[in-house]
Amino acid sequence: MKHEQSDIACAMTAERVQAILGGLKDFQRATVDYVFRRLYLDPDPTHRFLVADEVGLGKTLVARGLIARTIEHLQAKGIPRVDVVYICSNSEIARQNIARLNVTGCKNFELATRITLLPTVLHNLQESPVNFVSFTPGTSFNLRSSLGTAEERALLYHLLKDVWELQGTGPMNLLQGNMLKDNFRWLIKSFLAEYHIDATLATAYAETMREHADLRATFDDLCGRFSYARTNIPDDDRVARAVLIAKLRELLTVSCLKALEPDLIILDEFQRFKDLLKPDNPAGVLAQELFTYADQHTAARVVLLSATPYKMYTQVDEGEDHYRDFLDTVRFLLHDPAQAQGFAQTVARYRQALFRLGDGHLDVMRAAKGELEGQLRRVMVRTERLAVSANRDGMLTERPCPALALQPTDVRAYIDMQQIARLIEKPDVMEYWKSAPYLLSFMEEYELKKAFTAARNTPKNADLARVLADADGVTLPWDAITAYDAIDSGNARLRSLLADTVDTGAWQLLWMPPALPYYQMAGPFAQPGCCALTKRLVFSAWRVVPKAVALLTSYAAERQMIRQLEANPINTPDARKQRRPLLRFALADGRYTGMPVLALIYPSLVLAEVGDPLQHAVDGAAGEAVPSLDVVLERVETILREMLAPIVTPYQHAETEEEAWYWVAPLLLDARYHTTAQHAWLTQPQLAQRWVRSAQEQDAAVVEDDGEQSRWADHVKLALAAQDRQIVPLGRPPQDLVQVLARMAVAGPGPAALRTLAGITGARSVAIRNAAGQIAFAFRSLFNQLDVTALLRGLPGHDPYWRRVLDYCAQGCLSAVLDEYAHLLRESHGLFSDDPDEVSDGLAAAMREALTLRTASMDAEEHPVTEDGQLAPARPHGMRCRFALPFGDTRTEDAEGTRHEKVREAFNSPFWPFVLITTSVGQEGLDFHPYCHAVVHWNLPSNPVDLEQREGRVHRYKGHAVRKNLAQRYGVPLAMNGQRDPWQTLFAQACADRGAGTSDLVPFWVYPLKDGAAIERYVPALPLSRDQARLEHLRRALAVYRMVFGQSRQDDLVAYLQSRLPETDLQALTDELRIDLSPPALPCAPDDGANGGDTPASGDTQAVTPLDSADTSVAPTTATAVQAAVVTRPESLPAVLEAAVQASEYAACFASRGRLFYQQLFERLRRVARASDYITYGTLADELKIDMGNPVERDGLAFLLGELSMYEHRYGRPLLSVLVVHKREPLMPGAGFFDLAQCAGTFDGTDRDRFFFAEINRAHQYWKRH
Repeated sequence: MKHEQSDIACAMTAERVQAILGGLKDFQRATVDYVFRRLYLDPDPTHRFLVADEVGLGKTLVARGLIARTIEHLQAKGIPRVDVVYICSNSEIARQNIARLNVTGCKNFELATRITLLPTVLHNLQESPVNFVSFTPGTSFNLRSSLGTAEERALLYHLLKDVWELQGTGPMNLLQGNMLKDNFRWLIKSFLAEYHIDATLATAYAETMREHADLRATFDDLCGRFSYARTNIPDDDRVARAVLIAKLRELLTVSCLKALEPDLIILDEFQRFKDLLKPDNPAGVLAQELFTYADQHTAARVVLLSATPYKMYTQVDEGEDHYRDFLDTVRFLLHDPAQAQGFAQTVARYRQALFRLGDGHLDVMRAAKGELEGQLRRVMVRTERLAVSANRDGMLTERPCPALALQPTDVRAYIDMQQIARLIEKPDVMEYWKSAPYLLSFMEEYELKKAFTAARNTPKNADLARVLADADGVTLPWDAITAYDAIDSGNARLRSLLADTVDTGAWQLLWMPPALPYYQMAGPFAQPGCCALTKRLVFSAWRVVPKAVALLTSYAAERQMIRQLEANPINTPDARKQRRPLLRFALADGRYTGMPVLALIYPSLVLAEVGDPLQHAVDGAAGEAVPSLDVVLERVETILREMLAPIVTPYQHAETEEEAWYWVAPLLLDARYHTTAQHAWLTQPQLAQRWVRSAQEQDAAVVEDDGEQSRWADHVKLALAAQDRQIVPLGRPPQDLVQVLARMAVAGPGPAALRTLAGITGARSVAIRNAAGQIAFAFRSLFNQLDVTALLRGLPGHDPYWRRVLDYCAQGCLSAVLDEYAHLLRESHGLFSDDPDEVSDGLAAAMREALTLRTASMDAEEHPVTEDGQLAPARPHGMRCRFALPFGDTRTEDAEGTRHEKVREAFNSPFWPFVLITTSVGQEGLDFHPYCHAVVHWNLPSNPVDLEQREGRVHRYKGHAVRKNLAQRYGVPLAMNGQRDPWQTLFAQACADRGAGTSDLVPFWVYPLKDGAAIERYVPALPLSRDQARLEHLRRALAVYRMVFGQSRQDDLVAYLQSRLPETDLQALTDELRIDLSPPALPCAPDDGANGGDTPASGDTQAVTPLDSADTSVAPTTATAVQAAVVTRPESLPAVLEAAVQASEYAACFASRGRLFYQQLFERLRRVARASDYITYGTLADELKIDMGNPVERDGLAFLLGELSMYEHRYGRPLLSVLVVHKREPLMPGAGFFDLAQCAGTFDGTDRDRFFFAEINRAHQYWKRH
């Protein structure tokens, strides 16, 4: 039974629920409302439900909305304690999602990697009104590791200490496991200082142990055996200890599960741990304790989340059974054998209808389809993005592969490799040869390679040596690689990939060009086709491909960079050590040489303010869509020249010119114009360390990249001295000081990072400046890469390296790059906190991780032939890869591992790698879309679902192609529409402009544009090869496989349908007869106003056709806006407001204000609308001298705004109070505004987000014309 609570801090208010639901897209809201109704409101509710939305559509956000509604619903029914259990297969994903799922704002949403550790992460379980419990199944339900972790055993010690009155060292020695004695005893001693053990769970375990008195005797016996610490433990004692600890852990798991009283259980990506759904295994038995929980208040509801809850389509040779998998999942959801049997019969009738489809029995098929959909919708829904595009292609287009041609050298390599295969008695190498070049250098763990290695020690050695001596394309030409010479691609597919990436000049770009450049880019970024560039995601069926393609593609890029600087470079480890990083903090001849570098990474307040290129682009465009870089710089120079005048004037006539001005001037500007903020930042303790990030990173920064001692902290001290004018008087400022500072302001890493963080958080605190400095410091790591140094030094000009870095940042529009990246990171990393410092810290951490990814190194083998004609032992050579990376574990140059997650984060950033090569490991459950909308199918899968899964990795929320199309349609002028985050403005405008009835899939997932960006499919299939026939087969299978949903032997059924249905009718029939499980439209719930009225089904949305990119006009959102254009304003507005106030409870507050006060309110809002801006409640109150600390005056302001908006509405104009928003994200009006809009009949209550953007756009457009 659940007890009364004493703390209501985590209660879900209706306002909080509405705020959470208002943040959902319409199709997500439709899913939340329908699932909630099926779980709690329907006369025949279900206790289990599956949300199977297509990949990338935000199932976590659906779960967030469902949690909020569930908590509100149960608390409204008087249930004092609500337990939400979240089970996710991966702890890293779980940690990221916990921030998104925390609907209460309380700090009790924690992750325990295993159930046995719940007592250390939960606090006040019984007293808390909401408990969020999260763990991973692999370590929670699977207790195969008998000893568990040291933390578990330390917890067991403290839980048993009072129950069994433990004494002496025996219990510690027994529970020590394999940990060192001193370490485990320190862990026990410090455990309670680090962890709080929940009293409820401790009591539950104590009761459990009292029920198992027999264990006490075993425990005491073993404590006697372990009375003293031993290094060599007898096997019998070791086994007995393991068995006992395993039992103690099992009982702790059971007691924790019993102590939980789950109301809502969410299984995320449950297909990865389906064993929990069946009670035919130990893990499943434990899980049933959760799934079947019920008390007198409520019974647990189980929600499954997965885009692939079962294999959508299987073939006979795959060894998987779609039919069995599908029915098992439905059986779990129905939880009723009779209903499951009835459903199986429905599936059988549907199959019979499919076989009759070719005979024209379309009505029978429609009826069977409707019956199947109806039964499934009772326990599952699925939204698909393809439903909103006119031809259901979801922006997908197939592109030809450039330079895809077989060369004579390719054929020679096949012949030579085939000779070797015959010598070692291995089969045809055709598929290997089509996939990768230089096979003997790159193959690992292949039977072919093992046989080749073994043959060295056989009589076949001489024959193999003879073939290798004359062979081309079998092993890498190491002499050429050592000299950084060009080498033949050796493979048609690789040749095509290089032509589409490296050969386009992408090797000169260190980051993806921004989708929305604020000015015309220059230098390497001005190359033709640069703006069309996107990253490449390559899928292959062979393990050799990721390694071979990553190394050879990276080598092609690196050799171009090195040879741009050096005429005769050498590619050896020793030669690379001679190339020193140039952005160094050193002391030479008594002079600190890195002060200009410090200027680059210094987060200057003044430079961040005056150098905003977006603002200057809008103001200085002079009729151009995008101004030139020079135009923006000239505007910044004009401002800086005036600001610098009082600082530099005393030094204008000094005898010598002083370059120290380049780094001193930004400090002095901040000291003069932001005195208080500058003092607070510079005087914080350990500034040098905070600038880098942490104590550990500071220690690493002490040593430069070439191993020499760094003087970073000394450079920071010198900057502080300059700030306080404690250095030798400066000489004459350089003639180009203003020009250099202008470039720093527009594109310097420090100012650009600060501007981005300040823009997205709305604050500029000390912590945010620290975060900006950390991002800038990470750029130093990027520009110190040896190939990057060669690239920049090889560009035209004679400036010092730090100036070249600055020029490069300006040419590549770094500020736009960081703004776009931060916009994506905030959502992808769940950085929704109200604390700006916390948000900026999260953004900085993610950016640093991407910028500092180390160059990976992998071995490729040389197979030399001796002078006497013998094959010598293989020689491994380390090769570097950074431009392209394999998605898997690789080692860095300092021998550290590069984990999957780090590589994925880097690929999902604008920075290198530009090419990622993976096998099926990257095919499911991972996002690769932020800067990639091109998929290369190196080897075609046999299953059409796998093809869709691959392409689904890059077709996700706010993907690269979508952002490019938004930028192309609306451009820079609209982006600067009252928001510092231009992407928020662009998406808002696209929402306002889409057709009525269009789902929120547009523009966030699908935004086709004529001649715009698209999801690109590349299939490098050679002419007349089997791959071309396989591709055609996949295209046809894609058209019909959804019709064979839930059937056995699906590939046979697809073949049957393809043979019976005319080609001309195939697409139309499949569109009509595909299984549609989108949530149906709902009426308003009978007992829950949060449903918000009728919600359109995501499957009933208006299809979107490609827009013409030339049409950038913004049409009025409704007919009312057109009508409003001809309505004139009567002069009686102040009188109307005054009369309304006098008749209200707020008369005393505003009695002395007079009509001028009301006129000022209206005029202020009208100015805001004409500026395409918004204003916060606090700012408006300050201007009107209204005390927001006084509840009566605060409510009075809300009353005034409501009356003003209703007056405007009567005359057909937009609701002006839409312009007044809260200062915290998501920058929207309060709940009262939406209630008023519903009363006015302009808002149907279903989607606050969409209505807000449409209404504020109406207000902006109307008042710009009047």
